[in-house]
Amino acid sequence: MRIVEAPGTIEVLEMAIDAIHARGFEMDPYNETPYFTFSYYNCPIVLSDSSGVREWPAGVSLVHAPDDRRLVRAESADLLNTWFHFDGSGVAACLSEYEIPINTVMDLGELPFLRSILEEVRQERVQQPLHWQDAVSDLIRRLFREFGALKSDLDNSLTPAQRTQERTLRDIRMRVHADLAHEWTVAEMASLGNWHPTWFATVYTRQFGVSPMNDLLNVRLRHAEALLIHLPMTVGHIASTCGFASVEHFNRLFRKRMGCTPSQIRKQGKR
Repeated sequence: MRIVEAPGTIEVLEMAIDAIHARGFEMDPYNETPYFTFSYYNCPIVLSDSSGVREWPAGVSLVHAPDDRRLVRAESADLLNTWFHFDGSGVAACLSEYEIPINTVMDLGELPFLRSILEEVRQERVQQPLHWQDAVSDLIRRLFREFGALKSDLDNSLTPAQRTQERTLRDIRMRVHADLAHEWTVAEMASLGNWHPTWFATVYTRQFGVSPMNDLLNVRLRHAEALLIHLPMTVGHIASTCGFASVEHFNRLFRKRMGCTPSQIRKQGKR
């Protein structure tokens, strides 16, 4: 009988989904950090990695090894990110197997699998059923397997011209999402790249899977949801901060898209 060697454990030490801090937040710990950290940023963000310090658009990810410098600074927008600290005997092999670079910012855009997998991790850690530690290890391996597959697909599917176009679209998206209170139009977004509005809307939808205005609305609502849950701001202040013309307009769209009212989200988040 062939004995298959166990892949080792991966332990999630701490985690947060859609954590939020106000614009101007900065963290730059130089003390020893004895664990790995995965971070995904839903906002434009200044980060340090092996290449130095620079601002990145929304949708970047980063895996830090123990003792890496971890500068994070929200200069142009509120900080909205998802992260988890992790460690264990199976971490190095997992990251190597799925070719996940360390201390290197990865600009992959949306990670459709991230929230659902981490919600499962959170449930396992809270309920702690039989063999829950093994389940957490398996979930984190699944997350990095999905992440590595997405990275490989993007690395191998674009021509140099397409990469330039993608970079321009991401830069425009970063500038738009950094100023949610502004009354954006498709024409104004297109002008940031010197593109015709119709062509811009077409390539934007192809790139991100959603039209420019629907993408902006989704980001405004996700940001409003995070503010409702985490900060003691009035609904009116949140509505104006996120670019809605009135509280009534905000409430109507929020309920239509999110399936409940802002007040209900706030109550659910405090449980």
